[in-house]
Amino acid sequence: MLRYLSVGLATTAILLLVTAATADAAQVTVTQVESNADGTTTYHFSVRVDQTETMGPAASDELPADFVTIYNFYGLVDGSVKTPDGWQFTSEATGRTPAAGGYPLVFPMDIPGTPNITWTATAPVKPGTEITGFSAVTRVSTMTDGVYSALVTQRSGPIQGAPGSPGSAAMVSKQAQIGMIETPSFLAELKK
Repeated sequence: MLRYLSVGLATTAILLLVTAATADAAQVTVTQVESNADGTTTYHFSVRVDQTETMGPAASDELPADFVTIYNFYGLVDGSVKTPDGWQFTSEATGRTPAAGGYPLVFPMDIPGTPNITWTATAPVKPGTEITGFSAVTRVSTMTDGVYSALVTQRSGPIQGAPGSPGSAAMVSKQAQIGMIETPSFLAELKK
């Protein structure tokens, strides 16, 4: 019984430290779709960080690097992914998902054996920033909506009180985000 209670308390503590983000902590958007002469399709993405969040490299084991994963990118063409400065690209058969203590914080549909695209921040990203320059090419010609997850850093202001009192310092926590990547209607006609 004590074991279950301690697991429950640990889970509660983790959820308080890292919670599912509200609204759009980090939003991934398809900004352009190009139909290529060889029959492939290039998707261009942007990542917008909310005004209350930042993204950046790992600060410690407790504060890992922030990232965005696009799941199930069927037909990914090897060597086609473009990454802006300050970011690193990886692709795994099982997508990187925000987690705490080895447990996922969001539950995306991740089909085993299907390429997933992850971009990890290697340089600080300021609040309210939109980053462009992400793209990937697929052999699949049909358009579909996708799923992404993100791990961002939230910095809350200091709690008002006497200087030096508990809680008077700014707090930093990780926030997990899951969302849909919708192809805007104006992109329904592929750019030729």
